[in-house]
Amino acid sequence: MDDTSSIKSARRRRPSLAVAPLQTVPRVYFDENFRLENPRTFDVVSERSEVIKSTVPAGQGENGVGALAAQSQRKALATNAILQEKLSWYMDTVEVHLISSISTASSSFFAALGDLRELHSEAAASVHKIQALRKELVRLDEEQAVKGLEIVRLRRRRDNVAKLERAVKQIEQVTLGVQQVEKSLEHHEIETALDVIVETERLLAGEGEGLIDLRGVRSLEAVMADLNHLRYRIGKAYEARFVQCLLDDLRFHVERVPSSETLRRFAQSFQREQYQRFLNSQQKNNFFPPPRSSSLPPEFAILSDSLRNLLKQHLDGLQRANHINDAVQAYRDAVIKEAKNLIRRNLPSEGDADSVASNISHLSRRSRSGGIRQSSADKSQALTRALRLLGPADAEDLLVKIYTGVSELIRRLGSQQKMLLDVTMQMGETGVGGMLSPRLEQNGFQNGFSSEMHRSRSESDPTISMDISDLISSAVEISQSHIVKLVKVRTEQVAHYPPDMFIRYFTLTRLFAQECEAVSVRVGPGLQNAVSNQIRDFLSAYQDDRIRNLADCLEKDKWAAKEFEPERQKSLDRILKAATTDPEEWVGIGRLWEIRAREQGETIKLPPPPSETDDNPANGVVAPAATEPPKKLTHAIVDDQKFILPESGLLVLTEIESYLRLVVNMPGVTQELGSNILQFLQLFNSRTFQLILGAGATRSAGLKSITTKHLAMASQALSIITTIIPYIREALRRHSSSPNLVADFDKLKRTTQEYQDEIHGKLISIMSDRARTHVATMKKMNWDEVWVGEDGRYYMDILCRETGVLYKVLNKHLPLPEVRGIMGPVFQDYADKLVDGVSGAVVRTEDGKKRMARDAETFRTKLGGLEGCGNAGEIVMDAVGSKALSTTPGPTEDDRSNRAGTPLARNAPHNPLMNGN
Repeated sequence: MDDTSSIKSARRRRPSLAVAPLQTVPRVYFDENFRLENPRTFDVVSERSEVIKSTVPAGQGENGVGALAAQSQRKALATNAILQEKLSWYMDTVEVHLISSISTASSSFFAALGDLRELHSEAAASVHKIQALRKELVRLDEEQAVKGLEIVRLRRRRDNVAKLERAVKQIEQVTLGVQQVEKSLEHHEIETALDVIVETERLLAGEGEGLIDLRGVRSLEAVMADLNHLRYRIGKAYEARFVQCLLDDLRFHVERVPSSETLRRFAQSFQREQYQRFLNSQQKNNFFPPPRSSSLPPEFAILSDSLRNLLKQHLDGLQRANHINDAVQAYRDAVIKEAKNLIRRNLPSEGDADSVASNISHLSRRSRSGGIRQSSADKSQALTRALRLLGPADAEDLLVKIYTGVSELIRRLGSQQKMLLDVTMQMGETGVGGMLSPRLEQNGFQNGFSSEMHRSRSESDPTISMDISDLISSAVEISQSHIVKLVKVRTEQVAHYPPDMFIRYFTLTRLFAQECEAVSVRVGPGLQNAVSNQIRDFLSAYQDDRIRNLADCLEKDKWAAKEFEPERQKSLDRILKAATTDPEEWVGIGRLWEIRAREQGETIKLPPPPSETDDNPANGVVAPAATEPPKKLTHAIVDDQKFILPESGLLVLTEIESYLRLVVNMPGVTQELGSNILQFLQLFNSRTFQLILGAGATRSAGLKSITTKHLAMASQALSIITTIIPYIREALRRHSSSPNLVADFDKLKRTTQEYQDEIHGKLISIMSDRARTHVATMKKMNWDEVWVGEDGRYYMDILCRETGVLYKVLNKHLPLPEVRGIMGPVFQDYADKLVDGVSGAVVRTEDGKKRMARDAETFRTKLGGLEGCGNAGEIVMDAVGSKALSTTPGPTEDDRSNRAGTPLARNAPHNPLMNGN
């Protein structure tokens, strides 16, 4: 109590003293991490005072008294008055400094509070001023602005009334104009009626000083409809004149030009490039072939001036009547109908001509509607019989008439198109050109009301154009569609043509198809597909024979390596060369060239076309240089890669050359032949897969089992197919631009590689199964006792021997990269399974672990040097080294006696891969 009262009295006396500086307070109190619960901080603050006074435990004697004496030097915290005085002093010092700082900052705080009150007073005054200004603005708006706006409104009303008066007078003139047009049409004064319509439309459009655009007035919609109807009647009159003019010219031209002249033009168009190449080659040898026929302009290109003048008159009327688009459509319909009639007129039975157009679709199938009259069906059947009874020569005459007639028709259409474009260019200043040709429209041949009407018409129908190139394409399409149906009727007869007649038929149809492609921007594949189907029928015997031979060869193939003769290597080199150029051994002489040479009295042999430069291969496929093969070969060589092939592999290479020879000598059927090649190779792939992976060869060829050698030979056969597919694809690409064909061969290559990968996967899978069997045996073994068969054959010896046999066979028949690609996954699987076996096996003694380590060493020693092994041996060794001994109890004596004498892994399943190498 005395100490406490003295401390309080000291604190009451302290304010009278001078303020002590903060430096007198120890720095530990100002530390940011000051925590009194921290033992070190508490020790510093308490000046190492003792919190609880220690006592000497009973029984410690003198030693306890000595320890207590050592601790008695530290003061007790509860009775340490000096420490309490210091702490009180520190607190007073801090309090004094805080009070001093607060008193110093109080004056600035009250000053800021006064400024805030002044700002509030000023804001209130500003609000009062703004309210007064708003009241003043409202007063000004009511007294001045509203009255001014009323004056403006009244003036505008006066102007609108005046405009309404002018509009009523304008409507009166429009009504009188419509009546005048009707009277002119009643008297067949078409030109006058058209002039009045144009003037009336100017009034409606408000084109003129003081006129108003009345086209938006709803009450005048009936008047505008009447004007459109009157203009349509005028346009129909001009349309009839325009269509009849052009149609008469077409008919006259088709009937006047003989078929022989058209065929000559066919041949010249097709042979021009080849003939020039032939001519250049002959001139180098100082030989000049007979000159070509006359180079006069063709008949279809000669157009009369009278036709040009008529077209000018009709086009001017159509333009003014805004009837260009309808006239073009009528012209299109008339041309399409004429093309149909041209084919109809040349059919064998004129009596059936009327029913051909509607019944030609029944030539190859029955009608689904069931509503066709019996008489029409009878006519259709009679026409079908008449067409099928035609002999090859008569059928050829029929096709010549139809092909030449259609060709002259579409060629004359092209000449008419050029004349129409020329006429519209000359009429461009009148605005006609702007509606007849997209090119002239872009050049701005528009003026006056016609240009305005054209713009309004274009907004509703932007397709107005006189470019009849689309009409040519439509005529070609409709003609070909009817020709295709006619050709399909004779499919069976064409398939049995003599070879010479079939070539002539094929050549004639090809020339016509190329003629259509030359004049049309859009030619459907119908005719080409129909003829391709007939070619496929003609070649079906050949294709069926190839498929049958391949199937028989695969069924009998023993899958053993065959000698690869030099002639076969030459054949393979020609296949590779075909990727960039046609081999000379394959190039034949065109039959048409021979006939032409005989007609000219000369014996001319067309040399093979100059080959493309060999240093510019397509898509990176480089044809290897022709080298003289050795006398005896055991490998097929492609791009320095060697292949050992079975009998079926040799047959495939032979047949591939046969297919590509047909591609070179039969242009136009590349797609079909490419499909046949695909079918042929797909059959080889699938049958190889079935015979080898499906073990079909054990039944067909009498093989006891499918061994590693058989799998390797199948892999080699598929590998060479994968290698030459890019060359086959590029050879076909040079003769056909079909992207589907290229894509199909790319797909075939991927499929072949997948088959090959599955064969490799089969090898890996079989070895994985063997490893799984051995690992199962390994897990069941008692590693802690001496084995009965320890010195004989057991699981690790079998595993190493099986792997060695596999590697020997693969290394003999497969290239090193493929061997490595197979053995790598095999060894990886070995390592995974053996590590699992080591982990699952129970080893209780060091002897057992040594036995396991000996097996791992055997694995690494015998197989570590093989390709693809990698670090598999080290992985197994590390797994054995890190295995801990098991503490579970071992087997009983009865278990050992039951297992005694049982050889480990002696009765493992037989591995068929080990049969033969």
